[in-house]
Amino acid sequence: MPTIARDGVRLYYEDTGVGSPVLLHTGGGGDGRMWTLAGYTEDLAGYRCVLLDHRGRGRSDQPAGVAAHRIEEYVGDVIAVLDATGIDRAAMIGYSSGARIGFRVAAAHPDRIWALVAIGSVPEPDDDHSADSAAIGARTAEIRAAGMQAAMEAMAARESEPPPPWLMDNLATTNAEMFALSIEAWVGAESSWSLLPRISAPTLLIAGEKEAPEGAADRAARHLGSGRAAVLPGFGHLQTFWHREVTGPIVAAFLAEMSRGAEPAQ
Repeated sequence: MPTIARDGVRLYYEDTGVGSPVLLHTGGGGDGRMWTLAGYTEDLAGYRCVLLDHRGRGRSDQPAGVAAHRIEEYVGDVIAVLDATGIDRAAMIGYSSGARIGFRVAAAHPDRIWALVAIGSVPEPDDDHSADSAAIGARTAEIRAAGMQAAMEAMAARESEPPPPWLMDNLATTNAEMFALSIEAWVGAESSWSLLPRISAPTLLIAGEKEAPEGAADRAARHLGSGRAAVLPGFGHLQTFWHREVTGPIVAAFLAEMSRGAEPAQ
C-alpha cells in the first residue's frame, strides 16, 4: 500500500500509468477514488496519475486539532508526495478546496508545477477568508452535529439534478470532524485572488455557470500570469465535477497542449 509519513501523518496515494505526471487532489469531502469513479483517469490515459487521499480523508491519517489542518500543511503534503514518487514537475488538478491548495502549491513552488487545472473554485477580488468567527463556529458546529451525509445532501440540494449515488457515498465517507477542522483552520489564509499573479504555470479555471458570478472566471484568468477559463452552462458546483463527460475532455485537451512544453515523461 503506497503511503508516506510527513511529520507523523501517514498519507495514502495511488501511482498509476506512464507519461507526464499529473497529481489529482479532491476537495473538502471525498478522497482520491472520486477521480476514478467519475472516469477522469480514463480521459488521462497516457499520463502518470497520482491520486492523493489528502490528510483527514480516505485511507490517510486523520490528525486532530486545527494546527494540523492549516492550508500550508496540505501544500506541504503535495510536495512530500511528489518527492516520494520521484516527480520533479507535475501538472496538478484540484477540485473545490483542492483547487485552492493547487493555487498555493503553484505560487509557492513554481518549479514543481508544469500546469494547473482548478475545477470548481474561482477566486474573486473580494475573497476574504477572515470570516466572522461566530459564523464559522456556527457552521462547523452544525456539520459536527448533523454529520457529513447531511452536509453533502444540503450541498446537493442546490444542484439542478440529483448527484449520482457513487459521488454522494464517497463524499459522505469523510469524517465530519476533519471537514470542520479544515474550515476552521483555513480562516485567515491568504486569499486565492492575491496568489494568482504569482502563478507562472499555465492555468485552466473550470467553473459551473451557477457557482460563480457572471464574468468571474474570465476576470480571474486575466489576473493569472498565463490563464484561461471555461464556464459550463447550467452547471452547479457538484455537477462541474461529476459530469466528467463534459469536464474531462476540456481537462485532457488543456493538458495535451501544455505537456508539449513540459518535462519528458517520468
